[in-house]
Amino acid sequence: MEIGNIIALLVLVAALIEAVWEALKPVFGGGVNWLQNRGIPVDRIATLIIALVICLGVGSMIDLFALLGLTLGVKYLGSILTAIILARGSNFVHDLFGTIGGIMQNNKPLKIEAEK
Repeated sequence: MEIGNIIALLVLVAALIEAVWEALKPVFGGGVNWLQNRGIPVDRIATLIIALVICLGVGSMIDLFALLGLTLGVKYLGSILTAIILARGSNFVHDLFGTIGGIMQNNKPLKIEAEK
């Protein structure tokens, strides 16, 4: 697999992780806020759990190291490390989409009116 395809796959999975967490967050509503107010990094924990489920999920076995041709001596270690990378990357993807959305909102078509 080419490096460009690997990066695209990782960004896609990171976006999926973030989308799943953002969809689930309202379900837990008050509990999330309660934990966050006590200094517990709920977003990081939840995205890591979701990343582990996706990377170790039935049929997916997403392993960045295997995609890069690196073999690790411990079974599933590559998928676990990939999940950790993707969980951190999902926050980056979320921030990136927020920044792009902000730019798109501020980049409205210019209205040029003729002087009277």
